[in-house]
Amino acid sequence: MKKGKFIVIEGTDGSGKATQTRLLAATLRRRGKKVRTIAFPQYGQKSAGAVEAYLNGVYGTPQQVGTYRAAIFYAVDRAAARMKILSWLNQENIVIADRYLASNWAYGGALLSRAARRKYWRWDKQLEFGLFNIPKPDRTVVLAVPPKIAQKLILQKHRRQYLKRNKRDAHEQDIRYQGKVLETYRELARLNREIRVVECIVEGRLLSKREIHERVRRALRGVV
Repeated sequence: MKKGKFIVIEGTDGSGKATQTRLLAATLRRRGKKVRTIAFPQYGQKSAGAVEAYLNGVYGTPQQVGTYRAAIFYAVDRAAARMKILSWLNQENIVIADRYLASNWAYGGALLSRAARRKYWRWDKQLEFGLFNIPKPDRTVVLAVPPKIAQKLILQKHRRQYLKRNKRDAHEQDIRYQGKVLETYRELARLNREIRVVECIVEGRLLSKREIHERVRRALRGVV
């Protein structure tokens, strides 16, 4: 039985997950909480090698690789972090993950029909929660940023080490796909009470980092 709390920050590429993870960790530490953070994929680690190759297009496009094969790349990386996360939780930490299992469900599910998505989600839950026995999050918060705005934010990022040639990875290059991913995140939130969507655009304006942070905190009420 875990003693801590497990929080996940999700969203499409460029939505500000790393920033909101950092702000949330700082706020909780000021409140005297013990906090640990982790980001997936774990770039630079052996467990993320297949993910890095996939995102660099080594195996083809996401459509060519397919949902199930790509899911296994990410699942192995999360499984590699299982004992570390469980140790942190047993030490009564609040663990905040920048991406986790819902990324598989949204990015993989966006390539499938609605009926096929439900089948895929059942398979992936059995793979990761069943076979790999990874810890389940207490709350997942999805940052909703329209793809056109997110794409501009992606181009402002510094060059990322895992990308060999392009500024954007295989997922980021397809803006229509990113739109489907966001729709799939919203569908997941409708089906799962522990998943909450935070709207980052209000009346056409992108909220500030602090305003989004306050919305994230409200989405976590009752958990931390």
